[in-house]
Amino acid sequence: MKGVRRRTWGMRGVTPVVELPANWLKLSTIGAITSSGRFFQNTKQGAIRSADVVRFLTHVLWHVTGEVIVVLDNAGIHRAKQVQRFVQGHERLSLVFLPPYAPELNPIERVWAYVKRHVLGNFCARSLTELKAKLVVAWQRVRYIDLPARLIHANQCRNQ
Repeated sequence: MKGVRRRTWGMRGVTPVVELPANWLKLSTIGAITSSGRFFQNTKQGAIRSADVVRFLTHVLWHVTGEVIVVLDNAGIHRAKQVQRFVQGHERLSLVFLPPYAPELNPIERVWAYVKRHVLGNFCARSLTELKAKLVVAWQRVRYIDLPARLIHANQCRNQ
């Protein structure tokens, strides 16, 4: 609900002012991109907890066949005991953790950057319902422009 400030136009000599409400309400999103470019996400009110990570991994396992290797950052919820127990109970699932603070190695970070820049930039939601509606548009746009597949392809070309 804090909004994402981006560049904007203004009269010469007058600095534009974008007022953002001071509000601690928030939506959090967890997402994944498959090597074939499929995009999965789940958005919920409040913070993502380890139980949410387990539910999301269950969803991914349901929709992706074969071995599933999930690349994650080092967030505490990704390393939580509940998540580790879940992974141990699913033979075809394994987790690989990125080095500390290496967002350039994680393609999903580019999806989040795209959404913040092109969908949420200078958007100031007045309610969580309005923000959620804007995010629904964002996820549809990400799928429509096939951004995940482009990111996967760009990473493969860069690594060769």
